Parts: sequence; structure tokens; C-alpha cells
Amino acid sequence: MAVDQLPGRVREFASYLNGLLTRLDQGGGWCGVFWQRDPDGMRACLEGREVPPWDVVEALLQDLAAAYGTAVAVQEAERARALHDASFAAYDARPGGRNALGDRLDVMLREQRYAAERRADLGHRLRSAADPVEAESLRLDLAWAEDDHERATARCAELRRRMEALDGRALRTRAPGVPGAGDGRAGEVFRAGAPEGTQAAPAGARTGGGAPQPPDGDTARPAD
Repeated sequence: MAVDQLPGRVREFASYLNGLLTRLDQGGGWCGVFWQRDPDGMRACLEGREVPPWDVVEALLQDLAAAYGTAVAVQEAERARALHDASFAAYDARPGGRNALGDRLDVMLREQRYAAERRADLGHRLRSAADPVEAESLRLDLAWAEDDHERATARCAELRRRMEALDGRALRTRAPGVPGAGDGRAGEVFRAGAPEGTQAAPAGARTGGGAPQPPDGDTARPAD
């Protein structure tokens, strides 16, 4: 879809996201992780063809906090959240939006199950690690598996909220006999899992209830 054909709220958030990224180190922190993990998805969001999950925006705001201080990021988060919510509402209201959300939820539920299985497997292997080197490698992999599971869980909940909001609007506005939206699929953006062969993050990559902290140096890679 051409930029001038995008819903206004989607264009507004895409413009905001472009501005946010100009303030960040493109090769460091979570911004660098996302560019490495899914460059096509990043470009799609910057062009307004996709709207990123909130956990991605939250992670970018962590980068902002690291560069400019927590107070700046907290203030920015309020604006980011309002623009993001409005963009989601406009994006989902397009023809086929409801079906696309259902399709994406199915994908993310599979990601969630895979991450849970991998987390359990890595935990079992860590308990029986043969030496400290193997144990450290498994701890790094486990940290990313945990992050993948938390992100997938958050995204499943977000998708369900979007579906409920869309259904609520449809009930309020749909006249008797008017059909719902047609078929449509939204592409994946920033999969919860990562490509084979990527290096894992260190243990303790997550802090509190916010977005996970990216590791420093060479370990700042997406999870497998």
C-alpha cells in the first residue's frame, strides 16, 4: 500500500517511529537486535505497512532511556503509547483486519508453545551440564528462550485485546445484515523466535516487568 493510501493514524505513528529511531544507535541495544533479527519487518514498520507489537516499542524506549535518561523515556512513553494504540485501531479497522488478527494469533500461539518447550528442554540440559563452559552456553540460550516466551505471551494477549476491541466496535456500528470484514493476512513482524545459528543472550537479560535488557557487546543477538 502506498504511503498516501495508509490510514492517517498509521502514517502518524510511522512518522513518530522514524523520529524515535533517528535518536538511537542503529547498531546497538534493542534497535540493533531488531535490525539484525528482522530488517524487512523494521522497514515495513517505518514505512507504515506494519505496526510493531508494543514490546518492540517498549524495548526501543529502553534504548532511549540508556541514551538520554529514564525521565526522557518515561515522558516519551506516554506519547508513544497513545500514538501506537491509535495506529493499531486504524490498522485493524481495514478490510480483512479481523481475520488477519486471528491468523497472527494462531502463529504467535505456536511461537509461544515452541518457546515453552525449548525453555523446558534447555532447563533440563542445564541441570545435567557436563562442565562450566557448557553450562554457561546453556544459560545464555535459556535466557533468550525465556525472553521469547515472555514476548510471545505478551503478543498473544495484545492480539486478543485488539480482536476484542474490533469486535466491540463492530457490534456498536454494524447494522443488521451488513457482513463483516473480508479475508486478509498481516505479515509477521519481529517473530518471537529467531533464525538458526544466532548467538544467545546472557542470563538475566530481562529486568522486572518491562522489556528485556539487551546484552552488551557480541552477545546482543536475537534468541533462537
